[in-house]
This record gives sequence, C-alpha cells and structure tokens, in this order.
Amino acid sequence: MIQLQNLKKKFGDLEVLHGIDLSINKSEVVVLMGPSGSGKSTLLRCLTFLEEPTEGIIKIGKHMLPAGEKLTRKRKNEIRSLRQSTGFVFQQFNLFPHKTAIENVMEGPIVVQGVQREEARKFAQTLLEKVGLGERCNHYPSQLSGGQQQRVAIARALSMKPMVILFDEPTSALDPELVREVLQVMKDLAQEGMTMVVVTHEMQFAREVADRVIFMDGGVIVEQGSSEEVFNHPKEERTKRFLMKVI
Repeated sequence: MIQLQNLKKKFGDLEVLHGIDLSINKSEVVVLMGPSGSGKSTLLRCLTFLEEPTEGIIKIGKHMLPAGEKLTRKRKNEIRSLRQSTGFVFQQFNLFPHKTAIENVMEGPIVVQGVQREEARKFAQTLLEKVGLGERCNHYPSQLSGGQQQRVAIARALSMKPMVILFDEPTSALDPELVREVLQVMKDLAQEGMTMVVVTHEMQFAREVADRVIFMDGGVIVEQGSSEEVFNHPKEERTKRFLMKVI
C-alpha cells in the first residue's frame, strides 16, 4: 500500500528526515509518536508532497514518485493523482467558512472528480450520517463545535474515496471533552479496514487501535512494533524515556 525508500527532507541546511524506510500494508493502522520536532508531521506531509522530499521514493498504491524531480506538467498531474488517492485530516479543520457542512463535503467530488451535484450531495449526506452529523448537514462551520468540524473534515477526506487517510494530530486543537467523539469515528474507520497513518499524542487510542506503533526521534525511526510490544516492552532507551513522560 505505502512504501518509502530512503526518504529525506531538508529545510535549508537542517535535515529533519534522515533516510526513512517504511512499508505500510492495506488496512493497517499505523500510529507515529515521538517528541515535538521528531519529524512525524513532516513525514506525513511528504507523503502527499505538501512538502517536497529532498531525496527518496514514495509509493502509494499504483503511484510511485521519486523526490526532487523538476515540476513538469506530467509531474504535477502525478502528484494530483496521488493526492486524490490520499485523504488528509489536519490539526486545524480547514473548512470553507462560507459553505455548509454538506457543501464542504461535496466540494472535492464535484470540483476534482467531476461528480454530478445531486450524486455528490447524496454521498455527502451518507458520509455526514456516518460521522454522526446527519442532522447538522446544513450548518456552517461557525455553528459547529470543534469536534463536529473535525468530523466534517473526516467526512470530506472520505468523500474522495481514498486508499489511505493521513491524520496529523487530529485532536490537538480540541477541548478535552470533544476528543472522544473524533477518536470514535477514527476507531470505526479502523474497524472497517481503512488504511490509516496517524500522528497523535493520544496514547490510549494508540494502545487500542494501532496495528503498529512507530516511535520517531531526531528524524529517524527509533523503534516500531505492535502496541503491546512498544508500550509494554520498549527496547530502546529513547522510547522508554518518552513513554515515561507521556504515560
């Protein structure tokens, strides 16, 4: 499903990813954890070329793109096609404030995929019901709580029928009482077999849902394994120190 080979990313002279090699299988839920500045979010953004990797190869499904090539029309089309296969849920909800919840979810299929408006509306309604917001479809973002807005953002990501969804700390901007409703939607997606890569500090979610936990620090993968292995029997000293702070 996802393969990374020798993925590197520099910002000027600062290298924040140091040759990441990683494979993620279909329907696998992978949680990336680690201290701030460890490269987790940069890794996610490189997967969809929101950040252009400095070096390496990214393969998602049938799409394979080497880093650092000239941005020709052909490459732009390849990147666009890769992004259409990959949903991204950000820390901030990034909804269109002048569009209702259902209009936000309809936008991608209509504009990007050319879906007819009525078909897009029916599918968007189904997705909003899926995330528990069927009765809020005509509300604007300003009329929704943070947790509700993030659930609209998840429905919007699902509207493109992606092969994989990337979550970049999706609950970090939420008040504590709203976190649970977003995590429940993510748990439901995991149970349905959605391939997910999640950057999060929600350790209980990682314990319960992740098929694999990856601990990153200093732009490298320090340790990875099942949630039981990493949380209960970490091998690396850096992993142990991190878990002592956050648990």
